[in-house]
Amino acid sequence: MKKNLSRLFILASLLFPACENELPYRDKPQAPQLLMNAFLEAGKEENSVSLHVIDMDEQRANYVSNGSITVYVNGEKTETAQAEKLNYTFGAPNCTLKTLFRPGDHIRFEATAENGQYQAGCEVEVPLPIEETIQVDTLRTQLRGSSGMRDCMQYKITIHDRPGEKNYYRLIIEENTYRVSSEDGIVYGPFLNYPEIINQEDIVLTDGHLTTADDDEFGILDWTVRNLNNVFTDGRFENGSYTLKVYTSIPYISEWNRKDHLYLDVTVRILSLPQSYYRYLRAMNCLNSDGYNETFMEPVIVPQNVSGGLGFVGASSEQRVTLRMIDQPPSGYSK
Repeated sequence: MKKNLSRLFILASLLFPACENELPYRDKPQAPQLLMNAFLEAGKEENSVSLHVIDMDEQRANYVSNGSITVYVNGEKTETAQAEKLNYTFGAPNCTLKTLFRPGDHIRFEATAENGQYQAGCEVEVPLPIEETIQVDTLRTQLRGSSGMRDCMQYKITIHDRPGEKNYYRLIIEENTYRVSSEDGIVYGPFLNYPEIINQEDIVLTDGHLTTADDDEFGILDWTVRNLNNVFTDGRFENGSYTLKVYTSIPYISEWNRKDHLYLDVTVRILSLPQSYYRYLRAMNCLNSDGYNETFMEPVIVPQNVSGGLGFVGASSEQRVTLRMIDQPPSGYSK
């Protein structure tokens, strides 16, 4: 129920992007509009976009049945991608882009739906990634939780800020499991998992509000919005370097199959973001956090950058490091 309310609140916020502390009352019906959302990654072979027609008066969003996006990069048309009509999960991408975006690219989208009845556009810049390779140190340790001490993996991630500019970043940790068949040598995977990142001890990721397991119970006027998206700025290490310290659960591979070669890689990614993308993810921290109380806290302002319609399109570039955490050869066991 909370997720459905959050979605409606996000859509309402998108209608009033200039509002600072309150949503203005509008007594006239709002015409349906085209909603476009995308989170583009530089260097990715395919990027996905969600296209919907949204009716705020009826609080309903429908996938488009006849829509497309024309993509321009640095003023040159690169493709026109058709939207696929889907009948499941609100927000799932329904338009696949084949254009390979690069750091520094200027991207323009022109979207249309229902034979031109709805149109929207957007322009974004792909930011430059950090210049130096990130360094990652790992340690298997224990961390105190609400039910006592638990095993976890500690990551110390050193990054070097891009000099001479204000920068915005996001930390992502991925676990990719692969299976090499003992029968034909075919590699299956990756099977992707995003472990929860525990950032409570890091001053940058918590914006100075360090917490422990003892802080789970808060006073009536002492809410903390968790940094679920692990976004941060260079405000505390501008033009310098900094080492993030975070934790995850211990990476593991299920023991269901020991006759094949199994291995697991952990990829640590540092995404560079434009300010608008950073602000969007900060807003999502609030709307998706149990610590956000809409009665006592200011309304969340969700950025939008789609003209002629609604929605948000963000772009990122990244530096990444991949570590082989588990390498489990065949044991000779077969069922």
